[in-house]
Amino acid sequence: MFNTNKLLLPTLLIIATTAVAQPSFRITSFISHRDLTDRQKVDIERYTEGWATILLTDDAKMIAEARRGLTEPLDNRWSMSNTARMHYGEALLSSFEPFLSEENENEVAAINALQILSLLGTERSVTTIMRHASNTFEDRSALRQWASAGLENSFQTGRLPLTRITSAATLLADAASKEPVWHVASRQLQSLSSLSDTPGLRRSELTELQGLSFELQVQAISNIVEDVAANKKASLRMRPVRSGLSSLRLQLIEPSVDSTLKTDTINNLVPVLIRVLEVASSQWSGAKKSDALLVAYGGAIETATTMLQRFVGDDDVENVDVRGAWEAGDKQPLTDAILYWQNKTASK
Repeated sequence: MFNTNKLLLPTLLIIATTAVAQPSFRITSFISHRDLTDRQKVDIERYTEGWATILLTDDAKMIAEARRGLTEPLDNRWSMSNTARMHYGEALLSSFEPFLSEENENEVAAINALQILSLLGTERSVTTIMRHASNTFEDRSALRQWASAGLENSFQTGRLPLTRITSAATLLADAASKEPVWHVASRQLQSLSSLSDTPGLRRSELTELQGLSFELQVQAISNIVEDVAANKKASLRMRPVRSGLSSLRLQLIEPSVDSTLKTDTINNLVPVLIRVLEVASSQWSGAKKSDALLVAYGGAIETATTMLQRFVGDDDVENVDVRGAWEAGDKQPLTDAILYWQNKTASK
């Protein structure tokens, strides 16, 4: 099949390396209208294409102006109507399609496109962003990271229905479970943690979303730990395990969290915390091979232990620096801690 992107990209690059004229008109005077004329629809397309092309330049000042030009109509002060948002969204997606193509080597332009799309808050834009957040579809880790951040921005627009947020969040959790690059997975978990702050929902919907957020975070962290264990090799993917657990710890001590939801989440989380300790123990020799790995595993041990102490209790255990001993080469305190927590939770 003939690939139109291969034809369009060289054309855009030729335009971008020559003098580019920015749009001389604005669309903010009519985007609040519920009904648009054919001329106004054409103006939206021309406006979007004009500014989008400038994103392909290497001039930082012009790129900044293009970003301002493309994001300005989405500012709340212009009260963009649903009709205008639909047409503007279609124009943006059409203009950005070649930017996001794997044929495009200009990652800065692609990242700018994702950031702008994230402010739309439409179902179509979220579908596009989600594709680029997953390593199943997107090979470029920088795009996966910015797409994952973009999903949080999209959730925070307060424009998406609960069903769409739920489906996107579920896909994002699956992407985080499989993400091979640690800092991308960390960003994906961070976006999942933001679900409970989503505006524009009824209180019952927000409660449901908070429960989903906890569930998906715990499951994604568990999947990462099990994947690291299955590979039988020390991995920096323990970094998002640590940061994800630290985030969950703070979320769960919030007074506003429903007590039943908190209890259920902790019950699901405790086996994962013990599993983190088990995997760290089994991969001790590999983790010693670099300072980065040693810190990643040591941090995960410390965080998991702290959470077990808080959520399960440790009245019967001697206060020992498990992480410090483990990093110094003494595995026995960690082995003892694992056995203690296993017995403690089995008796409940």
